[in-house]
Amino acid sequence: MEATSILITGASGFVGRHLMNYLAVREGYRVYTTDRDFGALHPNPPEKLDWLIHLASSHREAEEHLVYENNKKINRGTIELLSRFGLKPNILFTSSVHENKDNYYGQSKREGASYLESVCDKWGSSFEKIVFPNLFGPYSKPYHTSVVANFCSDIISGKESYINEVEIKLLYIREAIDAIMEFRSKEDFETTPVFLPELYEILKRLHTQYHTSPFRIALNNKFESQLLTTLTSYY
Repeated sequence: MEATSILITGASGFVGRHLMNYLAVREGYRVYTTDRDFGALHPNPPEKLDWLIHLASSHREAEEHLVYENNKKINRGTIELLSRFGLKPNILFTSSVHENKDNYYGQSKREGASYLESVCDKWGSSFEKIVFPNLFGPYSKPYHTSVVANFCSDIISGKESYINEVEIKLLYIREAIDAIMEFRSKEDFETTPVFLPELYEILKRLHTQYHTSPFRIALNNKFESQLLTTLTSYY
């Protein structure tokens, strides 16, 4: 059976690193990546490409309008790179629940999806979109994409956290990777709803227990096990 060829943008990011690790131990895939400027394909330009898994995205910038401008450049730079080599893959675009917000990031995600879908229509390829909820997991960069990472960093360093009285819905990174590898659109996930003060207290308790007795930690459910795995990745 011929291997599925995949180009991953944003391979060095949070989701990208986990996806690359997932594919590294599985047969049946040929994986390609781009450089940060979308000027080359690594390890070499393929003759055929089945899927573009488009993870690359700007989340935070010193000036908010740059998020919109950078995401526009990323999307168009990726398509220009593919066109240079005559590649017309199916596209799996990862978006966010924030795509409907009236801000530069949300606008960039909406317009990015529309642009990439139009490219697929022109190519005769399939377009799929996954709308992720708030993701968390090991090695997410603090103060970048995940409030769980923020809390882990603050608790470990002894820094006081800013905690809103709001509820968020969280999805563990492994479940996000499983969704990507289905290669089809998805918006509904079985998330874990949690209020931020409760989330902070769970992480603080796990941190204390780990340093008191690391082999006798009281885990009440799967969610707490996922939080512990995330927390200990920062030690």
